[in-house]
Amino acid sequence: MLDMSFENFYATTLFVFASFVPVLNPFGGAMFFLTLTNGVDPEMRAHMANRIAIYSILVLFVSLYAGNVILNFFGISIGVLRVAGGIVLFSAGWQALNAPANDESETPAKPKSARMLSSMAFYPFTLPLTTGPGAISVAVAFGANPARDFGDVLGLIVGVLLSGLLIWGCYRYCDRITRSVGTAGADALARIFSFILICLGVAIFWNGFSELYATLPR
Repeated sequence: MLDMSFENFYATTLFVFASFVPVLNPFGGAMFFLTLTNGVDPEMRAHMANRIAIYSILVLFVSLYAGNVILNFFGISIGVLRVAGGIVLFSAGWQALNAPANDESETPAKPKSARMLSSMAFYPFTLPLTTGPGAISVAVAFGANPARDFGDVLGLIVGVLLSGLLIWGCYRYCDRITRSVGTAGADALARIFSFILICLGVAIFWNGFSELYATLPR
């Protein structure tokens, strides 16, 4: 039975949380989320934010404790994961970039069904937009390291939960940006972040392709 060390608990919690924040990038993801849900009712967006946070936590825990097993079982490498994730992000960014502008004079679009929103919350918002190849690879790396004591185990769990809480906060209140800059400003920001999303997709794809290309026989 593992002993409990509060020092290890605090250190592990902070380390895990600090490691996940850059790869999850909830602040940038919230902007993409706002862009891709342009015209969605605020209550629906809040509902989606709740689901995205829950799904993100589940993906991180699965990657943490079963990531290596799943990837090895299907013969999927991190490079392949990055290539696939890059393609999906590029596709999502391209669709958002070419989406029609949101006009205040237009009649609001018919709200999407709860089933459609639930589907969108997981793909593409949770995977790969939020918990993409970077977050999954970090979680897999954490899961491969043996815990020193119960403090490490608990710190790992709390670190993941704190990351999910940050995701929820950023996504839940991202619509306040629209209220601050107005419809025209929000549409301009949407185009900018859509282009950035395309660039991120290309960058992730290229990193994955470079890893795969390096493994080819000469």
